[in-house]
Amino acid sequence: MHKYFTDLDDFEDDSRSRLLEITERWLMPAVIFLAGVIIILAVCARLEAL
Repeated sequence: MHKYFTDLDDFEDDSRSRLLEITERWLMPAVIFLAGVIIILAVCARLEAL
């Protein structure tokens, strides 16, 4: 087992960006939820107009 790394260029940071993580975890579900609420309200308004 090597105690020290000799070629540090071989090791890259593969971690995901914070913005991408926030977008996938919070923003996209919120957009989908709001779109669903808007569609439901639009359908209810259309049915009430009949």
